Order: sequence, then structure tokens, then C-alpha cells
Amino acid sequence: MSALDGVCLGISSNPDISGPGVRIALYLQSFLSVLLVRFSPKDAPGAYWAMTSTAFSLIISSIVTSAKKEISLLDAIVVVYVLLLPVLASAFGLSEVMAPPQGKNATRSVHSPLLIIANWTRSVFTYSFALYVWIAAPNFGSDPPECNEATRLIFFGASLPALGSGRILSLAGWGLFTLLFIWRTLKGAGTILIAFQALFSSTASQALLKPKHPPKNEVHRELVTRTDFVTGKVTHVNRLFRPRQIFHELVQGIASQILSWAPSGTDRWYRVYGKTILIGFLAAWAIVMTELELLLNNLEDNVNNEWGFGQILPMLLTISPLFSLYESVLSRRSSGPVDETRVLRFSIRRARGLQRPYCELDPYPPEVIEELLEDDVKKARAPSPFAVVTIDEREMYTTFEWEDTHDPEWDESFDVKVRDLSTVVIRVFDRKCIDQGWPSFIGFVTVLPFSLLPPPTEGIREEDQPASSRTDVLEIPLVRDGKTVSSMTVSISLSTDTRFPPSLPVVPPVLHEEATHLQRRVGMVQFGNKKWGRKKETTTHVYQMS
Repeated sequence: MSALDGVCLGISSNPDISGPGVRIALYLQSFLSVLLVRFSPKDAPGAYWAMTSTAFSLIISSIVTSAKKEISLLDAIVVVYVLLLPVLASAFGLSEVMAPPQGKNATRSVHSPLLIIANWTRSVFTYSFALYVWIAAPNFGSDPPECNEATRLIFFGASLPALGSGRILSLAGWGLFTLLFIWRTLKGAGTILIAFQALFSSTASQALLKPKHPPKNEVHRELVTRTDFVTGKVTHVNRLFRPRQIFHELVQGIASQILSWAPSGTDRWYRVYGKTILIGFLAAWAIVMTELELLLNNLEDNVNNEWGFGQILPMLLTISPLFSLYESVLSRRSSGPVDETRVLRFSIRRARGLQRPYCELDPYPPEVIEELLEDDVKKARAPSPFAVVTIDEREMYTTFEWEDTHDPEWDESFDVKVRDLSTVVIRVFDRKCIDQGWPSFIGFVTVLPFSLLPPPTEGIREEDQPASSRTDVLEIPLVRDGKTVSSMTVSISLSTDTRFPPSLPVVPPVLHEEATHLQRRVGMVQFGNKKWGRKKETTTHVYQMS
């Protein structure tokens, strides 16, 4: 940094922040993390935490050095651009870990309180640092004001004065993103508070299992009519379901929000490559802007000539994700044929003999309990059970709660993708104990789905396999405290027939019809008397349950 008679002779740059080794290491780590998530989804949590740690390290280092005035405004702008890479990469890993549910009976992703807090804290640091840089831009950092005035912001190739239009544009953009994030934080304040408590209390984490709001006492009957204008074929599908429960989820940052704009659809191309292409475009934009920022500004020294310890070490640390990706490839080769992924319909039917892990009457002696009304004692001892079904500890489905009963009749079904070696765990909890802050775990059972189903017919492709009849597995004993409790059981059903959406097997008692909703989607091209395309008409009747 040097200035003479009010003229900046060169903008300083800290090689430990803007040096070539640091930049290349971040580029490679972000790229390898995206590849690792895409080609080895089981490593998505590890990739997410690696890039989140990188983002935290970069932000905290920049905050400390800026407070000590050891970096220039140009360095800070480079950090804001480079920071987008680990933020985008960790958001991409998060989008795989926390894939949004598809469909009314879809599963949701398993996540820990630490994931909620880490994602929210990373966003807080990112927005705070970006706003601080641009608010304090005139007197920011180690350079004199003349050099800050000479600094340029490169935005989509345009060279803007960092203290002029560039500052206004950046404050407007980051200010808008911050307001959106504050709005999401206020909406999810309850979730964040529960997650903070759950970091230090095992019973507090149970609150994340129950719905965010009490479920609606409604049942929906949906009639879907599809018309093919080319063949003239008309199909009707009728289903009965309860509206989905709303649970505590992550507070999304802007990176996660942008990735949600990726193309979506049922085709394999959209599912596999939609987000990958979008994040590739955003990462390429961030890299190009970073390099142009250093190229088009008048630097005091050529930072690309700096190859000291601070440049070599980050490059060597890139070996870790590279080895993880290579190990994933080798493990696939050495483990033999890859197991297939198929769609299975899982139904949790009922439970019998469930007992509360703790009851309000437990501290009292028998003579006191005998004086109470029998109905009150039965109600106090009966749990309000619900089941949480997890698939490979990555996806989960939560049933509705049945109040004050030892024998709930859930009869709920959902479709899920499982591998031949997938493991399904059914855990049963007591809502009453969760509300009291007591241990709520009633018991669990583990199931290997494809060990219970008949094998597929040899020589026939999967899509041509006949629909398998339902396999009922009745009265499976639960395990609690390491012991099998034969008096507490659950019953399930498995099927590979997923041609129609899941539906309630029995019509629940209803009081009256509240509303009817009609939705039409038409995609048609007409030329003369010829029509091409399809029409989908969905009629939903909403009934109030008794």
C-alpha cells in the first residue's frame, strides 16, 4: 500500500487471503465436494461439514484480520466472492442431505440440531461480514482512503467504483438478502431455540420429533382425472389422505434458496443434473469475478507470485476431499455388484400393548392411586403414541399421534426409494412425555425390507415385473433398554406395487364437508381438428373429522 499527494500508487493485497494457493485450494475443494456429493450421496454429510468448516474459517479469519487492519478493501471484496464457493458447496451438500419431500405422503430428511444451528450461524456470519465490509468501505482495512477510492468492484465484467455505484449495488443486494434471512429467522425462531436447547439436553431434542403445529383434524378425498388428447384415453385415480404434518426444518440461507430454483421434474436428467448445472454456473461466475477483481485492480505487488507457506499448505489440504472421492470410486469397484435402488411402499399398520416410559402416577404409592377414578388412572397410564420410521438413518416418516391408547391403529403408507441392503427402523414415542420434558422413547424394531419380500422374477426387467402382492409382517416385538418386550408389538406391510398413490385403507368418521378445491392443468396444441397434449384435473374434497 502506498499513496502520494492523494494518489494511490498501488493497492495492497494479503497473500494469505488472496494468494494463488488459497484461491486454487478453495476452487478445488468446492469442485471436489460437489462431485463427492453427486457420485457418492452417502458422503454428502461429510462434504457439507467440510465446506461449512471452510466457510467458517474463511469468515472468522477475515473478521480478525480486518479488525486488526491487516487486509485491504480489495482483500475483503475477494473474500466475499470466494466465500460464495464454500457456501454454495455446503448448500449443495445440504440440499442432498435435506432433500425436500415430494408428494403428500413423502418422507422427510433426518437432521440433527447441530445441523440447524451450523447452517443458521454460517448464514449469520456471511451476511454480517458482507454488510460490514460495504458499510465501512470508505475507511476499511489497511489502505489509506485514497486506495479505497481507487478500488474497483468487478460485477459481471463491469468495473464499478467500490465507493460509488459498486458500494450502492452491493449494499442494496446484501441488504435485501439480509432482510429475507431475518424474515426467515423470525419465522423459524422457535425451531432455532429448540435446536439450541437440544445441543445440551437429550430430552429437548425430542421436541424436534413432534409437529411444529397441531395437525389439522381433516381428511381429504382427491380425485385425479387425466386425459390424453392423442389417444383419447381417460384415467381416474381416487385417494383418501390426511394433510401432511409440518415439522421443524432448517432456516434457509440465500444459497439454499437459489438452489431450490433448479429445474425439477420426474425425468432422470432433472433429478441428477438440475442442481449440479446451476451450482456449476454460480461457482464459475464467482471464480471469474474473483480473478477479474485481482486482474483489473492496480495492485502494489503481483499477488500471484507469492508461493510461501500460506499458499502451499491450503493446496496440500485439498488432498483430503480428493482421497475421499477416489476412495468412493475404489470401494464401488471392490464391493462387487452395486445393489439396486427401487421404490417400495411401506405401511405401518398398528401397535399393541404400548406402555409409557414414565407416568405422572409413578411417584405415588398404590394406596393413593387406588383412591383415584379408574378412568383417570387408565387415561394417565395410556400413552399418546406416534411412530418415526427411518430409512438408512437418512429419511424419516412420522405418523399421526393417537391420543390415550395402548393400541394405536395408524394405517399410514408412504413410498420410498430403498436399496437391497437398506435398513428400516421403527421407533415409537409418547407425545405426553415429550410435552412434559420426560424421556419419551417406548421402543424400536429393525426391518430389512427386501429380506421380507419375494425375489424379482429372473429374466424380466424391473419395469416389467408384475406387481407383488402385499407382504404383511404382524406383531413384531419392540426392543427397549436392550431387551425384547414381547407384550409390545407393531405390525407393518410391504409392497412393490406403487402404481397408485398411497391412500387410507379405511374411511375415518367425518362430520361434514368443509370445502372443495378444483385444479386444472392443460398442455395442448390444436391444429385443425387434431389435438396433442394432456389435461389433468384434480378435485379435492375437504372433510372435518369427528
